[in-house]
Amino acid sequence: MRMHWRTGLLLGVGFLVVTGFLALPPIPQPESYHDFAADRTWLGIPNFPDVASNLAFVVVGVLGVIWVGRHPHRFREARQSWPYLAFFSAVILVGIGSGYYHWAPDHGRLFWDRLAMSLAFMAILAAIMSDRLADQRIMVVLPVLLVFGAMGAIHWYWTELQGAGDLRLYMLTQALPLVLGMLLVLLHPGAYTRDADLLVAAGWYLLALAADRLDHPIHELTGGVLSGHTLKHLLAALSVYWVLRMLRRRRWRPFRPAPDQ
Repeated sequence: MRMHWRTGLLLGVGFLVVTGFLALPPIPQPESYHDFAADRTWLGIPNFPDVASNLAFVVVGVLGVIWVGRHPHRFREARQSWPYLAFFSAVILVGIGSGYYHWAPDHGRLFWDRLAMSLAFMAILAAIMSDRLADQRIMVVLPVLLVFGAMGAIHWYWTELQGAGDLRLYMLTQALPLVLGMLLVLLHPGAYTRDADLLVAAGWYLLALAADRLDHPIHELTGGVLSGHTLKHLLAALSVYWVLRMLRRRRWRPFRPAPDQ
């Protein structure tokens, strides 16, 4: 019964998050979103700081793919590495998609950035779940979550093309991993040590979101050296690196499935 209430809490919170977002009116993407502070051109590259800072995603994503590919034995089963491989691969796409978007920001280019981000968020949620649930059928969740993530970005862009933009489903692809993923970490001990590193990674990403909200103020405060959105890229890449750091340092511990599984 002890684990039953935990599972019930997860389901209840997930239901509240989903229904809460769907209860909101449609949220369009304002054109002013594309007005970033770091707009200087250097070496022929427009919006250089925001474009170049995406290299951090590519680098940490490549490092992650290489490490996971070389260390399948560090997982309970080799296929338990698939969500992490999908996560780091998606992070590489984030770097490419975001760089493409910031070169000439508009809704059409933003779609590719958000598509990659949605895939990365769903992949890390699948990874957190696969580390904690004994039933091997959990691997079915990975493709399901990836499809859901893709649909979030596709739905947003399709509604924009229809003249009635709606960000709610896309926002869910970020909210669910942050809320349910962190609850899973807190309520269900993983099959590995260093669970707290995932909480730290989430903290870095929340700081990245806060920096993004202060894009222009940070740019003014630093005399144009650094903008809030550029800082967001660097902090978000640090969040991804923290996941890789966790994988490198964690150790396997005997897995005890929950009584209600």
